[in-house]
Amino acid sequence: MNKLDVFNKIMSKAKDGGYRGDDYKDSIGFILDGTNIYSLIFREDFAKAFWGKGVSKWGSDGVKIEKWTHALKLLSVSEDKWVFLHNSLG
Repeated sequence: MNKLDVFNKIMSKAKDGGYRGDDYKDSIGFILDGTNIYSLIFREDFAKAFWGKGVSKWGSDGVKIEKWTHALKLLSVSEDKWVFLHNSLG
């Protein structure tokens, strides 16, 4: 699956989850070459729509960790953001 396919699938999943922000169609080239992907994937409204707001796990201190915040932490340290996003499609 190429980056355009992954992008279209992540946008579809996010929109199905309630994302109503910019679809970035006007800057698709910048998204696909990786120079502008961060402006989308690290948006709070996008992350909540894409990964969901449910509880992912409970921290050792008893504080709940929501799916979207946990996913963003893992995404931020992932070597290949596209592979991480692709694997997050389910």
